[in-house]
Formats: sequence, structure tokens, C-alpha cells
Amino acid sequence: MFDNEIVINDFQLRMLARIAADIPEAQLFQPGAGHGHPPAWILGHLAICGEIGQKFLGGKVVHPRWLVLFGPGSQDRIAEDVSLTHAILTQANTDAYAQFRELAAHADAQRLQAPHGVELLKGSGIDTVGQLITHLLTSHFATHLAQLSSCRRTEGHKALF
Repeated sequence: MFDNEIVINDFQLRMLARIAADIPEAQLFQPGAGHGHPPAWILGHLAICGEIGQKFLGGKVVHPRWLVLFGPGSQDRIAEDVSLTHAILTQANTDAYAQFRELAAHADAQRLQAPHGVELLKGSGIDTVGQLITHLLTSHFATHLAQLSSCRRTEGHKALF
């Protein structure tokens, strides 16, 4: 189950590592040009969304404090916090999505057909848990990965491809 989504997410997570490696610690809390999201918020948001995705599949949220800081509907203007380092935020993504992909690979088909109940997505056409899982593993991740990439490019780095 979710074979294609798992492959795409794994690819995107490897891109995240390459992109994040070029973003200096000093830039983590600076708003990105255009979209305004600082890299710390993007990394934290992706990580907590990976944990939220796990929860829909029977897993758990490992960083509950991050739900307020980075969860859906959160403000992207977060105060500098020494506990939110480049290494911690990047590793949180690695861990969250490794577990998320594992749970997705063995997801219960009946659970996937159930409505997800996420108010933010009401009326979006993403109605079931299965559709939400696909979104979190692919299009949601890709959107924020592009924002992180723009933060990297602002630092003067050439395109990775």
C-alpha cells in the first residue's frame, strides 16, 4: 500500500537533507523571501506533520510541544530557540517520515477509507484518511520542500538539478 507515495517521500526526504545542509544555523529563524516562512518553521512543520500522519495510522506524536509551534494553522514567526537546532529539526524529519512510511506500508485498508476529520481540509476534496496520507507524503511535503529550497537559493547556492 502507498508504494509510489513511499518512494516519492523517500526521494523528497533525501532532497530535504541536501537542501537543509546548505542552510546555515544563523538563517534558521529568518523569514524566507516571498513565502515568509523561516527554515526552522518549515523543518518543524514538516516533522510534526510526519508525526501527525503517523497518528492517523496508529502511531504517535513524539514532539507534542511542536503541535502548537509548527502544527497546521500555526504562526510561522517563532522566537529563536536554542533547542531547535538545524541538526534536531533535520533528524526529526528523518525519524518522523521513516516511521510514517513504515506505518503507511502496512496501513489498514478500512481505516484509509474513513473520513479524516481535519477541519483545515474541509471542502478541499481530500476527504479520507488515505487521501490525507497521500497528501502528507507527497504534495504537502513537496510544497514546503520548495519553500526550504528557496531559502537555500537565497544563500547563493545553485540549483541541485
